[in-house]
Amino acid sequence: MDKSYFLDELRLEIGLVREQVQTLSSFYIGITRKFATIMDDRSSVSIFVATDRDFVMKVCAGPCYVDQTMPFGEGILSEVAIKGDLLFQIEKDMQIIYLPFYKSHHLLGVMVFYISLDSYVVSDDDFIFIKEVGRFIEVQHETFYPHTY
Repeated sequence: MDKSYFLDELRLEIGLVREQVQTLSSFYIGITRKFATIMDDRSSVSIFVATDRDFVMKVCAGPCYVDQTMPFGEGILSEVAIKGDLLFQIEKDMQIIYLPFYKSHHLLGVMVFYISLDSYVVSDDDFIFIKEVGRFIEVQHETFYPHTY
């Protein structure tokens, strides 16, 4: 299958999630489930939300490679939040993508993808797509909590 067609189909599926859910938690679950349908059994996607003191995993599809709670100032999620942009790493046989998402300057959370190298090769098109998903989360967050922060 052509990669651009594949990403367009996934974009459509993720875009429909908001119409199918009533809560922010179910929205996060819906997004991760859409990714889970295309992942191999070693890949994962998780969404962490920022609380007053920690990053807390709200949902994970696939093996969860990251601790469920990470204190601010410790670990990769804090580094990603400070950087404020997508971070891509390769460790052993895994490609790892971290994407923080915000409301204005306020950190809402971080999406974390672990993608096995032998199942899929991440490209610039994927980075663009994942950033679009992050922006979608930011915009839709406002529909669940319109006047916070």
